[in-house]
Amino acid sequence: MPGKVFVSYSSKDVELFALVTEHLDVLELDVWADTRIPAVADWLPAIEQAMAECTVALLLVSSSYLTSPFIKRTEIPALLQRRAAEGLCVIPLLLRPCAWQQIDWLARIELPAGSTPLSSLRGRDRKEQTLAALATTISGLLAAAPVRPQPPGA
Repeated sequence: MPGKVFVSYSSKDVELFALVTEHLDVLELDVWADTRIPAVADWLPAIEQAMAECTVALLLVSSSYLTSPFIKRTEIPALLQRRAAEGLCVIPLLLRPCAWQQIDWLARIELPAGSTPLSSLRGRDRKEQTLAALATTISGLLAAAPVRPQPPGA
């Protein structure tokens, strides 16, 4: 399947990050997160390259996410720039309750799972159903996306 999913998340949300990526892995999607960076690697170029190459950007939104200096200054601007210039599919998923409606750029993006945070869904089945539907949506987006040419030396 062509295309890569870039997952942008706060390390403070690692438990929900694991649940989300588990559902993406079920469909064997090419998921990139900073967990793929080897310990000895230069992490910033690796993140920048993954953001430049992704077909879908999945933003795991929480107050920790929205207050992370690195996410606010590096990841969000780069992903929103690609969204504006190239039509990058940016999908925000609310993990925890936060004042996301007050964040101008975020309030303008449709939330595929609605405005109910994942952590607020009662029962594991509701969370699982929401994430299974999200994974299916992302899989469809990747299947429909045109193949991007690889940069020289990739």
